[in-house]
Amino acid sequence: MPGEAAAVAAVTNLLSKVFGFVVDEDGYAKLSRENKLKFLMRGINEGIAKEDWPAVDALFFHYRELRQETGS
Repeated sequence: MPGEAAAVAAVTNLLSKVFGFVVDEDGYAKLSRENKLKFLMRGINEGIAKEDWPAVDALFFHYRELRQETGS
């Protein structure tokens, strides 16, 4: 899906920015839902530690979106 690929690219770009290393789009896309949620939460915590509020807001948006998509 083109929309899904764009969303994955946006998330991996944000995570790469927050973590300071490259997050592979293909690898992230293949993660289980639970691991994606964990990875996003780690990114949110790292963004908070760095006081990167725009990244925290964007990552939390993706976290919440993934939780709502899966009904949990």
